Amino acid sequence: MARLFIIFFLLPFCCVAQTAETFMQTGNAKAGQKNYNAAIADFTKAIQLDGKNGRTYFYRANAYNDLKEYSMAIQDYDHAIELDPKNPFAYFYRGNANNAQQKFADAVTDITKAIALAPNADMYHYRANARASLGNHAGAVEDFTKAIALNPKDPSLYEYRGVAKSNLKYNEGAIEDYNIAAGLDPKNADLIFYRANAKGNVGDFKGAIADYTAATNMNPKNAEAFFYRGNAYSNLKNYNAAIADYKKVITLNPKMPNLYRYLANALSNNNDKKSALEYFGQAIKQDPNNAELYLFDGIVRYNLDDREGAMTDFDKSIDLKPSSEAYQNRADLKLSTKNYDESKQDANKAIELDAKNSYAYITRARAKLELKDTATALTDLNLGIKMNPSNDYSYVVLGNIATDRKDYATALKNYTQSLEIQPGNVETRLRRANTRLKAGDRAGALADFKKMTDTGTSDDSFYVRMVRSMMKASFNGESLPILNTLIIKNPKIATFYVGRGAAKQSLGDTNGAILDYNAALKLDTASVDAYSNRGSAKLDLKDYPGALADISKAIKIHEDNEEPYLIRAKVRMAMKNYQGAADDYSSVLFIDLDNTVVFAYRGLAQSYLANTDRMNADFSYALKLEPNNDEIYYLRGQARINTKDVTGACADFKKAATLGSKAAVEEAKKYCK
Repeated sequence: MARLFIIFFLLPFCCVAQTAETFMQTGNAKAGQKNYNAAIADFTKAIQLDGKNGRTYFYRANAYNDLKEYSMAIQDYDHAIELDPKNPFAYFYRGNANNAQQKFADAVTDITKAIALAPNADMYHYRANARASLGNHAGAVEDFTKAIALNPKDPSLYEYRGVAKSNLKYNEGAIEDYNIAAGLDPKNADLIFYRANAKGNVGDFKGAIADYTAATNMNPKNAEAFFYRGNAYSNLKNYNAAIADYKKVITLNPKMPNLYRYLANALSNNNDKKSALEYFGQAIKQDPNNAELYLFDGIVRYNLDDREGAMTDFDKSIDLKPSSEAYQNRADLKLSTKNYDESKQDANKAIELDAKNSYAYITRARAKLELKDTATALTDLNLGIKMNPSNDYSYVVLGNIATDRKDYATALKNYTQSLEIQPGNVETRLRRANTRLKAGDRAGALADFKKMTDTGTSDDSFYVRMVRSMMKASFNGESLPILNTLIIKNPKIATFYVGRGAAKQSLGDTNGAILDYNAALKLDTASVDAYSNRGSAKLDLKDYPGALADISKAIKIHEDNEEPYLIRAKVRMAMKNYQGAADDYSSVLFIDLDNTVVFAYRGLAQSYLANTDRMNADFSYALKLEPNNDEIYYLRGQARINTKDVTGACADFKKAATLGSKAAVEEAKKYCK
C-alpha cells in the first residue's frame, strides 16, 4: 500500500518577534527541509508560548509521525483534536499513526470521522487499507470504489481494489481492476504479478504465465513470480519449463516454502527418471545427513512408482530427523500399497508432531474409510478443512464419499467447493462432470467437458479418460467441436477418433463414423472402443454379422470391458435373440453392478421371453436405486406392452414424461386413451 505523505502548511514569515506564530513558521520551514527534530523543537517553543493553538500540536504531531514516533504523534493529535475538533486532517493523520502501530480498528474510527468532515480519495484509500488489515475485504472494496469515484485516474486504487477482490476470491473482478490499472501504469511489475496470481486462481494458466513472464522481465529478482510461474507450468504439465523456474528460484531464494517439494514433483512427473534422481542424488552426496533431501528424493521415487525406493528414503528421513511431513508422505505411500493400518499409524504420528498438518488428517481419513470407519473419517476430513479451508483435495475426498453413497447433490457441492479453490484442476472437474451425469445434469456435465478442453493440459491420457466419459454419456453434436479440437492438437490418439466417430454416429452420419473408427484402428489395432463402436455403427446399417464380428474382437481383447457386451446385447435384441441379449446384460452387471439402467434393459429382454417375474424383479431393483430415472420408467412401459399390461405401461409412460422423457410423451399418446 502507498505511504501517506503528510502535507505541511507553510505560513508567511511576516513577524520579527519570537512569538508562537513565528516558531510555528520556522518549525514548518524546517519540517519542509526534513529536519524534523529541529522542527519539533520550534513547535514545542510555540506551544510553550501559546498552548491553545490546535495547529501547533497538529504540526508537531506530523513531525513525530515522519520520525515514526507514533505514540508521541498520537498524543499531539489528541490535543489538536481537543482544541480543533473540526480539523479532518487531525483525525486522518491520527488514523494513519494508529494504522502504523497496527491499531487498525482505531484507524478505521479516526478516518471515518475525517471522512464525515471532508472526504477525499486518500481518506477512503487509507480506511480501505485499515479495513483490509482487519480482514474486512468487502469494506475495503467499498472504500476503494468511493476513492476511485473521486480520483479515477489513480492506478493504485484499481490495483489495491483488485487485491481486496482477490482476497474475497472474486478473481474475475480483480482481473478487471488490474487491467484498468495496467492501462494507467503499464510498467508496474507488482501490478502485473498480482494479475498473474488472479489469472492462476481462475485456471487461466496460460494468461498467468504471460503475466509472470512480464513481471520477471521488469523485475528479474522477483523469486515469487518465478515460483508461481513454475506452478502454472506444472498445472499445464509443462514440467521442463516448471523445473527451469524452480531452479531459478533456488538461486534467488532457496528458502522459499515448498520449493523443493514442487521441484521434486515436477522432476518426477517429467518422466525423466534419470535426471530427477540424479538431482537429489547429487544433493544427498553433498549433504548425506540432510533428512529433507531424503524426503524429497522419496517423493520423486514415489511419483515414479518406485515404491520400494520411496519407502527406503522416507524411512531414512525419519531416522535422521522425524518430521510430520515425512510421516505424512510415508502414510500416503502405505495407503497406496493398501497397508491401511500402518498408514493410519503414520498419519497419527504426523498429527502428533504437527497438529496443524491438515494433509495428515486427510490421509488418516482415507485410511479409516478403507478400514470401514466412516464416522471418524468424516470427523478427520472436517478437521482438515477447518485447519486449511484452501485444501481443495479435502473436498474431493468428501465428494468421493458422497458419490459412493449415491448422494450426488452433496458430492456435487463438495466438488464445486474444491473447484472454487482450484478451478484449473481438471481431475476434479472430470469427477464433477461424471457425477453430474449420474445426477442427470447433462448440460452441466457438457459445460465441464468444454471447460476441461479450454483449460488445457499436455496429458493426453487425461483427455482419453475424458472422451470415454463423454462417449459413455452418448453426447451428440455438442461434443463434436471438443473432439475436433483434441484431434487437431494430437492427431495420433486413437480414442479421440473413436469419440468423434460416436458423435457422428449419434447424428446419423454412420459412414463418417465408420471412417473415424477405421482411423482409430490404424493407430491402435487393439482398441476395444474402436471395435465396439464400429460394431455399433454396423448395427445401425443392419450389418449384423459384421457387427458381431467386431464386437467379438473387442471382447477377445478385453473381456472385462462392459461396453462390447452392451452393444452385442443391442445387436442380439435386433436379431430377436432375446436370451443372448439377457445374457449379455448379465455379463455387464457382473462387471459393473452399479450400472443401474442395465437392470432395466435386462428386464426389457426378459419381457420378450415372457419371464414376467424376472422382468418385474429387474425393474423394481432399478427403480429402488434410481427412483427418478425417466429411462427406467420408459423401458418398463415398453416391457409392459410386451406382456399385454397396457394400463401399467400407460402409467409408466406418463411418469417418464413427467421426468422429462420426450419419447415417453409419444408413447403415452398412443397407449393412454
